[in-house]
This record gives sequence, structure tokens and C-alpha cells, in this order.
Amino acid sequence: MSGMNRTLIVGGGASGLLVAIHLAKLATRSNLVHLAEPREILGQGLAYSTDDGGHLLNVPAGRMSAFADDSEHFVRWTGRDSNYFAPRKDYGQYLIDTFEELRVASRSTTFEHIRKEVDSLNLKDGKWVARFKDGDVIEYDVVVLAMGHGKPIELASLSEIDSDKNYVSDPWRNLNVTKDGTLIGIGTGLTFIDLALSHLKRNSSNKVIGISRNGLLPEAHLPKRAQPLPVPAAAKTSPTEMRKFIDESSDWRAAQDGVRHELPDIWHSWSVELKQEFFTNHLRWWNVHRHRVSPEIQEEVSQALNSGRLTILACEIESIEKNEGSFNLKTKSGERLIADALVNCLGYSAWGKDSLLGQLIDSGLAKAAPLSLGICSDFPKFNVVDENEKPHRNLFAIGPVLLGERFETTAIPELKEQAQEVAKEVSKFVL
Repeated sequence: MSGMNRTLIVGGGASGLLVAIHLAKLATRSNLVHLAEPREILGQGLAYSTDDGGHLLNVPAGRMSAFADDSEHFVRWTGRDSNYFAPRKDYGQYLIDTFEELRVASRSTTFEHIRKEVDSLNLKDGKWVARFKDGDVIEYDVVVLAMGHGKPIELASLSEIDSDKNYVSDPWRNLNVTKDGTLIGIGTGLTFIDLALSHLKRNSSNKVIGISRNGLLPEAHLPKRAQPLPVPAAAKTSPTEMRKFIDESSDWRAAQDGVRHELPDIWHSWSVELKQEFFTNHLRWWNVHRHRVSPEIQEEVSQALNSGRLTILACEIESIEKNEGSFNLKTKSGERLIADALVNCLGYSAWGKDSLLGQLIDSGLAKAAPLSLGICSDFPKFNVVDENEKPHRNLFAIGPVLLGERFETTAIPELKEQAQEVAKEVSKFVL
């Protein structure tokens, strides 16, 4: 093909920038790459947008390289050892530095960060026509969907306070809690841990209450990671058998790490009923064990719990009322709590009807994934399939948009491998 290919990467967070990094490394033909990302800075997304140095990665440096064939790349960048848990803001800078180095060195590929949001994608004569929310329309030879996470999960009880200045519904896109006093977090996962510790550090009189149905906090990494255990065949047959293998292993961390490496294949082999069983009965257990905090963060959490400044409650919210600058919460068990500020730490849902993925599904250009968690590709490849399960040659997906198909598809160890595979296909693409 003569001339220059036009490629659109939808999303400029970690997923999108990793694709750009590998494109810059692999591309040999002329290529113009647009990274459509409304944020001013690439590579941050939800995960690395924090500017708090106390918010640490939950994966050690030895597993955070941008390159599968150079596992020590990030370790060298940090100047620390492979067991170091770096600040998340530093990892965002690492991605930018890596991209800039390869972008400058690339002779065939031109990259442009366009601060626009894609509203729709449609096929025309084999090419993709992107309409942006500002009204611009641009045609592309290849498109990569790397939008990251969807919108925050919301409780019905939170809807009436959504506009209150002391309530944060989307903490990693709009974190503006500065009010001292008692902060209540709805949800007690990794996001809660980060925000709770920041609030406690800001003022020695501040307190935090975490509320979740099970009252469980994330488990912690050991100072040194053990080698993953091999997964027996029985553990691959159902969520119950998988959990049994992990719970009964002499080292549950090593057992779960072994499962994690094979989980996309295991998940893809399960029926919709088994996937639903996992979500209904085992998801919270999985998340608590899988998404671990660093040993340093675990120590801070323990100190906060022991001092009484951090309290965790296993309950559900029944109602929330505003009362002269504070919030009155009533739980379904009858407890009443007062908060000066509230933050939604429930995480992020799949992509709704009003999203780009919703438009692609509604138009038949994509197929909804199991449990409506994103879209389908031609597994194990990353070409998006249409409603008839026919793969598009020039439409790819990476990361959380493939949650329903792969489940384990949100962390850097998986994303860098996906990015490399997608970049290989894009770099050799001829329409």
C-alpha cells in the first residue's frame, strides 16, 4: 500500500499508550497514529493519575516492565530492585518517558495526541469513520479500542447526593475531597485504601470509615514473591474447584498467581452459567486475594486500624440524607453514621448504552461479551467481532473492554502482552 496508514487509538491511558509504545518500536511502514484522549497527559488513565506519592503500585517492579521480552526495563528505570513497590504516579511517568524515547527514535510513525472523545465509529468502504464529540469526522485505516474502565458503579442511595461538593462519585477522574473530619468510603478495595490513608495523613484528627457488604480489605503481598504454582486440571473446570485449589494450597498466593496466568483461557472455556456463578459467589473473594496491597501499605492500614482512626463495617447502606454540611447514613442493620465527606469506592462497571461500545453493539459492528462486560474478539486474538462473530481485520480491542471475554485483562502484566500482539498486527496492516 502506498502512502501513509492512519491509525486511531481510542483512549490514551495505560492500555492505549502501551499500544503506542509497541507501535513505535515495531512499525516499519509509514503510519500516522492519533491517540484520542481528552486528558492533557497520556498514560495516566484511572490507574496512574494520582499525584500522591503514598499511592503505591500493587504489583512489584519486577513485573511492571512495558516489554514482555525485557522484564527488568522498569526496574532499571526505578533504580531499585524487582521487589520494590513504586508510587503509581512514578509508573505513569515511566510510561511517558518510554513512549517519548521510542517516539523520537521512530522514523516511520508519527504520533499525535488529540484531546477529543470519540462519539461513534462506522464502516465505510472498509475504513473506519470516527465522529468525535466536538463534531469532527476523520477516516482511519485501523482502529484500536483501548478505553480502559467504564463509569463508576452507583448505588441508588447515592443518587440524591450526586451533586454535593463533599461527595465524590468518580474518585480517579474527579478527586476533590479536601474537607477534614470523618470520611466514609462506600466499598473497601484498593481505591478505598489509597483514599483512606491520604485522608488520615492530611490531618491527625481525621477519621475514616469503610463500608462494604463483607467488610473485607485487600490481602497483602509478601516482601518477596514466590513462583506461581502449576494449576491442576480439576481447578480449571469450575469456579468452585478453582477456589478450592487456591484455598487449600500451602501458599495461596502462589496458587492464585498460577491461576491468574491461565485465567483468560480458563474463563473463555467456561459456560455463561459458570461465569455468572463466579460473579455471584466468588468475585469478592477473588478480588480481595488477587488485588493485594504492598507490605508497606499493609503496615499503614494495620496501624490505622489499631489506633481506631480507621474502622471497617460489614453492612449495606439503606439511605443517605444531607444535614447542614454533613451526611447522615442509615445501614440496613440499623446503624446510623455521620460523615463529613463521602467517596464512592465501589469500582467501575462495564460500558453502558450511551458509550462508544454501546453504539458499536447497537449497530451490529460489535458483539456484547458474556454478562455484558464489554465486547468480544476472536479469542485468543484481539480483532473485534461483529454481531455474526465475524472478525474485523482492522478493528482491535485491548484491556478492560475485553473483561467479559478474558476477565484477567486489566493489569500491566497482561496489558503489555496484549499491546505487543495488537501492535504487531497494526504495524503490518495493509488494507
